Amino acid sequence: MSDTAFRCGTVALLGRPNVGKSTLMNHIIRAKVAIVTPKPQTTRHRILGIYNDDARQLIFVDTPGIHKGDKQLNRNMVRIAYGAAEEADVLAIMQDVTCPLDRVTRELIERFADGRLKQPRIHVLNKVDAIKKEALLPRLAMMQQLDPGATAYIPVSARRGVQIETLLDQLTLLLPEQPPLHDPDWFTDQSQRQLAAEYVREQVFLAMQQEIPFQTAVDIERFEEHGGSVEVDAVILVGSERHKPMVIGKGGERMKDIGTRARMGLEKLLDCRIHLNLWVRVDADWFNHPGKLSDLGLGAD
Repeated sequence: MSDTAFRCGTVALLGRPNVGKSTLMNHIIRAKVAIVTPKPQTTRHRILGIYNDDARQLIFVDTPGIHKGDKQLNRNMVRIAYGAAEEADVLAIMQDVTCPLDRVTRELIERFADGRLKQPRIHVLNKVDAIKKEALLPRLAMMQQLDPGATAYIPVSARRGVQIETLLDQLTLLLPEQPPLHDPDWFTDQSQRQLAAEYVREQVFLAMQQEIPFQTAVDIERFEEHGGSVEVDAVILVGSERHKPMVIGKGGERMKDIGTRARMGLEKLLDCRIHLNLWVRVDADWFNHPGKLSDLGLGAD
């Protein structure tokens, strides 16, 4: 960066589910604060990831994937995404170049290109490591045609770190000159309790394959520090009685595996010993109850 003035601001990561928003943010801040799975709609709420160096502080807002859905949870997630866009200094609109440009992505691009939001926009074309260069050029040309007012169109690979420094430099130029908004030692605004819930939910998603991940949530009922260790009681909520044995697995093996993997991830992140106790509880239609969604941090605000 040639500009020596300190810059700081927020960058909203926007796009459909599974375009790589969480992977990109985790790579940039070098910590896993947003869970990543192959499942759609993995990110359910607004997550901050904070990148710091001597010249800048970029506050990334990882948003739920923009999608269609008739449940209260779906509607809350989309409102959260658009709300983050309205409050950000810069919009980073992501897409997966290994997939054709679908109608929802096109509508998303056109919505932000229409001038209603005044923030500068950068289009991030992710997963370029998975396609040939000659396939990328028509996609870049299409983006320039759909949103000619965007500041930049940057091909990246969030998984492999391709062009990430270029993206950071372009984003930084669009941020206001101001001192840092967060302590330079921070890398997220999520509490350890929230991170514990997310790490357990990630392992539920991965363990359930094509079964019931969207109808599950995790509620942390106890998070207590004891010297150099932490005791965590977590409840996995499912929407139906028939889902409960599916999460537990034969002889409790699936539940044990979920707990072991979540515990190991948390121990690495928090650098302490974790004692994780898991239960499964049926809470029918929790994803349509505004009060329960609010209790789980999944409200629309």
